[in-house]
Amino acid sequence: MKPEAHAFPTISATFHLTHACNLRCDYCYTGEKFGIGMTAATARDAVTFAHQLACEARAQHLEIVFFGGEPLLKHDLLCSIVDQVRVRAKGMRVSFKMSTNGLLLSPRVIADLAAREVFVSLSIDGDPATQDAQRPDPQGRGSAAKLVDVIPRVLAWNPHTAVNCVITPKSAPNADESVKWLFAQGFRYASTALDWGGNWTRRDLNALGKAYHRLGEWYVSETRRDSRFYLSCFDEKIQSRTRGPLELSERCAMGYRQFSIAPSGLLYPCVQFVKEDDQHEWCIGDVWQGFDDSKRGALLGCAEAPREECGGCALSDRCGSWCACMNYQGTGRLDTASPLVCEHDRLLTPIADRVANQLWKQRHPLFLHKHYNPAFPVLSHIETDVETARLRHTVLATATSAFADHA
Repeated sequence: MKPEAHAFPTISATFHLTHACNLRCDYCYTGEKFGIGMTAATARDAVTFAHQLACEARAQHLEIVFFGGEPLLKHDLLCSIVDQVRVRAKGMRVSFKMSTNGLLLSPRVIADLAAREVFVSLSIDGDPATQDAQRPDPQGRGSAAKLVDVIPRVLAWNPHTAVNCVITPKSAPNADESVKWLFAQGFRYASTALDWGGNWTRRDLNALGKAYHRLGEWYVSETRRDSRFYLSCFDEKIQSRTRGPLELSERCAMGYRQFSIAPSGLLYPCVQFVKEDDQHEWCIGDVWQGFDDSKRGALLGCAEAPREECGGCALSDRCGSWCACMNYQGTGRLDTASPLVCEHDRLLTPIADRVANQLWKQRHPLFLHKHYNPAFPVLSHIETDVETARLRHTVLATATSAFADHA
């Protein structure tokens, strides 16, 4: 069934700027790293399409996300797209995000992104040993050493920069150390994600469970110290208990609320399906002709179909089986829950609940504010905006000066 336009106040368009990448992560799902990128003409038409769609949907917010490959390999095009959107979408709230491995975040690039208020999310898998093992360059060399200067540079620009950490079967035993290492560098917002296409064994999951237990102890300790931080694996699970399951408008609603634009201009329901841009069974249109509503509706209907295998499960409203993309990676079907998602959530949820119970029994003020005050996200955004505004006046001068020093 096609969702009503007003159900999605935010329209999110992901621009895949290039298939190329300067890393060769062993779990990457985006396909071969050939060098074809989006042209300036296609980018211009994609901006027009995304803006028109947001207007037709009467969206309050148009979110532009940059993806790849590595999007900063097309840095000039990225900046051009931001500038075009700002001109075209005057009067509409717009925001810009980018997922990057960070290796190309020179002072000059940071100055360009800061001037355009592009929010950057870094992909770093943890301590140097883990990073080098999972995220080598095309020659097989580690990438951790190249981030030594990048991390403090980015956090000086924006202390609220998010970091994404992928947990694989081989990094699972030390997942807690990887996460704690990232926070030790100064990050405040960390998201963890499993390698959903990995070859996980029961032994790997048991090792991950032990790491989650240790990480839970750290979460309690840091909260007691009144540390303000966000850790997705625990905070999302706790919120699924204190605030209930996600509403439809909060989910991706593949192909409707969120969609991907390949370098060619073809449209896909999610980043997971773009790959080499040749799996046309997942293509749902293009930026010139628009969506193929029959294909888009069929995909959404399949993704939203009830999961019969989840019937009677006490965690069905709190697990990630609603994500069709993760299900597809695990089962090859959008409408069948991934066994790995199921096993992972059965493993993680009780640990997150135990953590929450400890802090609830103590009536810890920060925990109660974070998970029971409906205004907490708004207040956190205000705090973020205030601090970011304070830094914004100095970041351009600092970045420009640093660029001059490195020139």
